[in-house]
Amino acid sequence: MLDLSMLIHKNELLFASLHNQHLLKKAPCKKVVSDLCGLQSQFANNPKYALRIRGSDFDEKHWKEGLVKTWTLRGTLHVILEKELGLFLSAQGLPEEWHNAWGLEAGRLRYWVDFIMEQISEGVCRREAIKEQCREKGISAEEEGKVFHGWGGVLYEMSRRGLIAYQCGTAKEFVPCENIQWLESDEARAILLRRYFQAFGPASIEDCVYFTGYKRRDISALMSRFEISSQSVSLEGKDYFYIGTLPSAGDIPPCVYLAGFDQLVMGYRDRSRIMEEQFKPAVTTNSGIVHPTILLKGRLQAKWKKDGKRLVITPFTALSSGDKQMISETGENLFAGEIQEISFQREFDGIPR
Repeated sequence: MLDLSMLIHKNELLFASLHNQHLLKKAPCKKVVSDLCGLQSQFANNPKYALRIRGSDFDEKHWKEGLVKTWTLRGTLHVILEKELGLFLSAQGLPEEWHNAWGLEAGRLRYWVDFIMEQISEGVCRREAIKEQCREKGISAEEEGKVFHGWGGVLYEMSRRGLIAYQCGTAKEFVPCENIQWLESDEARAILLRRYFQAFGPASIEDCVYFTGYKRRDISALMSRFEISSQSVSLEGKDYFYIGTLPSAGDIPPCVYLAGFDQLVMGYRDRSRIMEEQFKPAVTTNSGIVHPTILLKGRLQAKWKKDGKRLVITPFTALSSGDKQMISETGENLFAGEIQEISFQREFDGIPR
């Protein structure tokens, strides 16, 4: 029989998500990055915006300190703490052998790996500069295509093994990685599962599968083996799990800006807590790009783009003058001194009516 005391209202679910993801009260940037299991970084500015929104100590010049960028959850690029590189790489699992999908003969693979490490250790860190050095060293066009493949290539394999990582920011620069603390893969995954249900909970098991890329049966096995104790609440017949104390219900902020690929959006397969299904085409493109969005009165109702000193807002539906003023004031506060104009475009025309 269902314990009625464990039922939760949809607004309470959203409030808990906003609270746990530091969208109600800011926290130090490094804590934000760690708590949220990194920040997705297909586009280099998204982590910066996520920390601008959430970070109590955000600074435009120094936000990148102590952070690196590499492939982690779901095989996607994330900004993580440099000191936690071993945790995320261990959770991914260290391949026993170098991946041969790039088709380089073993001896030549080792040769170019050693040469690239030598260049980076000597301060040649930009991807294009490394490529130029390889050309001077006599790399063939075929080898170059495999080493510097657009989907990662040998540089990806080096990152997977913790030899190198990207620096944060827009420049494609690498740093050598040292003193990585490796963990047993299941132990590392268990740590990330705990973090997930602490920061993203209440969340369903399906949400966790979506975010981590782990299989449902593996999640259950890990939670049992490592004695990860969670509590649950129910909404509309569906169970949601969390670790820690469920935040007391409170007021949903009237306007919250979210970064592109924001963890509040990426953290759940079922995004009904923040958006209507009809708005999915406005939030996510067919190619999987997740736009920077605006949570207005608890629902995603617009997307935004910073274009130089101009902030461009594209509503999903018609907005009242009061809503536009609220969005403008929040944007001005978020980008204080950096924008001179806020403009509203016509409503997004790709939404089913």
